[in-house]
Amino acid sequence: MIGMITFIGSIMVAAFGFVLGKFYAETERILSDKRRIYEELLSALPSLQITYTNIDDASLESALKPAHDKLPKLLLYADQPVIKAYLAMFTSYWTAHSALGPHSPPEAPEFQALAKAQNDLVLEMRRDAFRWSMFVYRGKTRL
Repeated sequence: MIGMITFIGSIMVAAFGFVLGKFYAETERILSDKRRIYEELLSALPSLQITYTNIDDASLESALKPAHDKLPKLLLYADQPVIKAYLAMFTSYWTAHSALGPHSPPEAPEFQALAKAQNDLVLEMRRDAFRWSMFVYRGKTRL
């Protein structure tokens, strides 16, 4: 009798361990994909100093296009605060581009707003990518 209970108990524990392992593996795969997509997006962003150059709107749009092409994958994997930060950063790019030029002061308010928007994007990406980690940022969001 005790042997049968032990046998059934061990099968139940093994089944639970298998399901838990599958859940953990899938979670790790998704988080790995998120991190890869976030890295690709950040690598595709143009330098913030591009707003100080005398380029036309079409040139800025073509500079932002590689990052903007990552939007479908970002929409699939990212949390809502990451999408909000992404949209705020792109709006800040255009605002800074229209207000700044080569003769603008080095730390103009528009440039500082753009830098803050980029930092907010990175912060939200970090918060999202490390959600299940002990290294997650647990502070308030700035959005």
